[in-house]
Amino acid sequence: MVQSMNKRNLFTFNFKKNSIFIFKFFIAMCLLLFYIFNMLPQYENGYCASLIDKVNRLKSINEPKIVLLGNSNLAFGIDSKMLEESMNMPVVNMGLHGGDGNAFHEEMAKINVVSGDIYVLCHSEYADDNIIPEPMTAWSSIENHLSLWKILRVDDITTMGKAFPIYLKKCLGLYSSGTGNLDLGGCYSRSAFNEYGDVALEREGSEYTFEQKVEPSKINDTSIDRINQLNTYLLERGATLVIAGYPIGNGKLTADADEFINFQEELEKRLDCPIISNYVDYMFDYSYFYNTNLHLNSEGAKLRTMQLIKDLKHWQEKKSDVCMGEDIYADIIADVNLSHIEDIYEYLDALEKAKDRYTILIASSGDSSLGMNDEIMCRLKNLGLISKWDNVYGCSYIAVIENGNVSYENLSSEKIVVADHIDNDNMRYFIKSVGREKSDQSSIKLNGQQYCQNAHGLNFVIYSNETHRILDTVAFDTGSSNLTFKR
Repeated sequence: MVQSMNKRNLFTFNFKKNSIFIFKFFIAMCLLLFYIFNMLPQYENGYCASLIDKVNRLKSINEPKIVLLGNSNLAFGIDSKMLEESMNMPVVNMGLHGGDGNAFHEEMAKINVVSGDIYVLCHSEYADDNIIPEPMTAWSSIENHLSLWKILRVDDITTMGKAFPIYLKKCLGLYSSGTGNLDLGGCYSRSAFNEYGDVALEREGSEYTFEQKVEPSKINDTSIDRINQLNTYLLERGATLVIAGYPIGNGKLTADADEFINFQEELEKRLDCPIISNYVDYMFDYSYFYNTNLHLNSEGAKLRTMQLIKDLKHWQEKKSDVCMGEDIYADIIADVNLSHIEDIYEYLDALEKAKDRYTILIASSGDSSLGMNDEIMCRLKNLGLISKWDNVYGCSYIAVIENGNVSYENLSSEKIVVADHIDNDNMRYFIKSVGREKSDQSSIKLNGQQYCQNAHGLNFVIYSNETHRILDTVAFDTGSSNLTFKR
């Protein structure tokens, strides 16, 4: 009897002891998780952290929109504002990092699907498995955002769980050194992105040397099946999935165009959704690439966006059996190219062709007459301007041309100031020109913002009456025979 009582007491004691241990362990794990998810994140200002901003924008737009799906070829390769204005639809650029994997990006983009949405998939890889290739990249993208964790597939959570010790170690190192969550600036920071999800930091020239062959991706069943499933998912919700091209460096190390044509033909056979691009149209010179074989510089991003706009409009034309006409695309081309013209003669010719669509604002600074020749004056006359530039050294000058009509022009030895409205009174302008003898000063403001270069010669600000945006601001030094320009 005594022995039985002792056994019972021992059992009760061990049960209580184990229960207390389990309870303490549970509390400790809860505290640890709280610490990890609320105190530990150390990548909040990194490049991948922009994912939450992209998702929040996607959630906020409850009308038909264009959603761009892909890796960093989109982050570094699209001017979403240009796309939005041309297509007259809100744009969300979900492109981020190839290390997350295509499946990861596709899942994140399923948030807030609205009937009428157009999903544009721009993958550069079609031989991927349904995995996260770089779990640490995914960790730095998601960290403690529970709303994003809910979107992940079970397999993704498992993959990231295995990588958690590495993530934890890196975070502890950053935390202890005080270097975590710093905004390091540059292209690979959260602050580099604009509200659309583009890397908006100006990128000039090329830092990348193509040393490996550029060739089409392999295609596997896993990738094809997943994209077809995504297509079905979107169609059921009234949205459309289309496939568009990605940037392809075109140079001596690039595969023949035939290989990319064959690649496209295979995709067309196996995918249920339309391919709206010809991949050879996305073969750009190496000079348009910035720092990788997929990242475009700012000029390259505009060129690629222009091509995407063309593809989308042609697809819509086919879809609706309504001919868009090549003139619309030609206008888009002209608007984009305007800011790249460096020759005053070519520039004035371009303005003449598009003057019915533009508001042209001109203000002189210093002397604008010494470099004036018959060719320039003839081109100014073609714009409707009638001022005589003989014997007007150092004079002030202002001109305004709206929808092809000259609404104001004045050439004077005195200071000139003019203010009025354009764009159906939605845009107020203020223009000042002070001749050389006074103070060498010019100003062109639109809604209070200064756009004038205030450089020697004629200063131009070009406003699109169709897209309601500034297309270019440039000065040509007509005060000398060199006719140099400044942007």
